[in-house]
Amino acid sequence: MTSQDHKRTVAHGYDKIGEIYGQQATRSRTAQRAKYERVLLDGLEEGSRALDLGCGSGIPTTRRLARKFRVTGADISEKQVERARVNVPSAEFICSDMAALDFPPNTFDGVAAFYSIIHLPRDEQGAMLKSIASWLKPGGLFVASLGIGDTEVDYDRSWLGAPMFWSAYDAETNRRLIDESGLQTVSALEETTYLRGEEADLHGESETFLWVVARKLR
Repeated sequence: MTSQDHKRTVAHGYDKIGEIYGQQATRSRTAQRAKYERVLLDGLEEGSRALDLGCGSGIPTTRRLARKFRVTGADISEKQVERARVNVPSAEFICSDMAALDFPPNTFDGVAAFYSIIHLPRDEQGAMLKSIASWLKPGGLFVASLGIGDTEVDYDRSWLGAPMFWSAYDAETNRRLIDESGLQTVSALEETTYLRGEEADLHGESETFLWVVARKLR
């Protein structure tokens, strides 16, 4: 399959399961999500411009950010963007492959990418990080979850009821890509969540991501 095939899998998958995923997102991964949302909420001034890459249905992260910032959300799923416009009417939304987005340099004070860059084929992730660095204003904040496993293609035929695709580099490679992008790493920590019940059925007994906080050099 080509990279475009993988992207269509993600788009069509979230078209189908986005509502279920949105409901599940409010109950799962809550500690990490809240911790790294707080980095942006505490680190940026009220009224700052923020980009939520892979915003999904807008719940919960876009909605929380939009209470303080002027938010633009972007997602590859047309249905998810439709849901987000209803769920967070104060924000602006764009339906696009994140790798195809084109913003002027120095547009945003902060960029969030929670559980989203891992849906991009990994050979595009380095260029994605360089784009994010370009879009950030000097001193701007980037907060994201990246993979830790060296997996070019991770495919599930029925994830929450739809096919889904992920792709990742190992943590060391991701740290290097951040450094090469024009961003300065503040922290890059492997955070493990131990899951139970419905979450464990979906994600396994535990899951680990590389949570990155970085700033654009002034």
